[in-house]
Amino acid sequence: MFFCLTVDMALLILLFLLPSPLHSHPTCDLSKATSLLEVNCENQGLTALPMDLPADTGILHMGKNKLGTFSTVSLVNFTHLTKLDLEECELTSLQTDEELSKLDNLKLSHNKLQSLPSLGRALPALTILDLSFNQLESLSPGVLEGLSQLQELYLQNNNLRSLSPGLLRFTTKLNKLNLANNKLCDLPAGLLDGLEDLDALYLQGNRLHTIPKGFFGTLLLPFVFLHGNIWYCDCDILYLRHWLQQNSHNVYLWNEGENVNSLSPNVASVRCANLGSTPVYSYPGKGCSTSGDRDIDYDDSDNFSDLPVTRAEVKFSTNTKAHTTHGGLLLESPASPDSQTPSYNPTHKPTI
Repeated sequence: MFFCLTVDMALLILLFLLPSPLHSHPTCDLSKATSLLEVNCENQGLTALPMDLPADTGILHMGKNKLGTFSTVSLVNFTHLTKLDLEECELTSLQTDEELSKLDNLKLSHNKLQSLPSLGRALPALTILDLSFNQLESLSPGVLEGLSQLQELYLQNNNLRSLSPGLLRFTTKLNKLNLANNKLCDLPAGLLDGLEDLDALYLQGNRLHTIPKGFFGTLLLPFVFLHGNIWYCDCDILYLRHWLQQNSHNVYLWNEGENVNSLSPNVASVRCANLGSTPVYSYPGKGCSTSGDRDIDYDDSDNFSDLPVTRAEVKFSTNTKAHTTHGGLLLESPASPDSQTPSYNPTHKPTI
């Protein structure tokens, strides 16, 4: 009997020493270079958040795992969390059921999201939102409602075909907007209304053929990217032509791999798809009627008083993987415009 008890005790001790199933995954790396605890659980084959995350986690890297779905409920008890990286997690679903009141930086790039829930109620403190390289085809008008602190929005390399006029009306502090390499055929006239802090706008690599009259309003936009679209030069392009003439120092061509701070203005990169790649800014517009047009005198090349002119020197910051980080989360650069530029050469005006 004594021998049996000894064997049983030995087995119990052995089982106690074996790793728990909850801890069978590799241990996440912990660091505290700042006042926030940073936890790195990248590329560990996880299908859910680790059960043993420290309660005071402030920055969490979960990229390159196989989460599939994600809900804010899973992090509701992590009251110190300010930054969350869910890049390349094969996400097909995002749920915002509970509030993460301090989260200001959320990276969801390189996933498979086709739609988004309303974000503002659950993420009111967001300043940076990266949704690039997903499969979004549309955005509901109120999806950004409540994101009053948002400063940077990255939507490049999705499948967006159109945008609602009031999409950005809740994000009045926005200063970076990246819509490059989508399938946008047109832009709503009031899209940029109220975005007085906007300094970088990326629209390259879409299917745009014109810009609505008054689209830029009186905004001062130091950095604008418009190349790689199918600009159709006729009388409807005159607003854009005059804006380009007056803001030629603010229009750039994106060069993959080039340091963004070394980019030079290139207004000639915006070209007429129907006129042998003639630069839009030099389109003559002969024969275009100006009757009833009170905003722009198309016949007087010196009269552009209604168009904003910008010559401000602004520190160029964009989400480039090689050169720039935002709040500790590394952001991807847009794909090369040369590889994603639509190969259209229309002889007839595009229809929407």
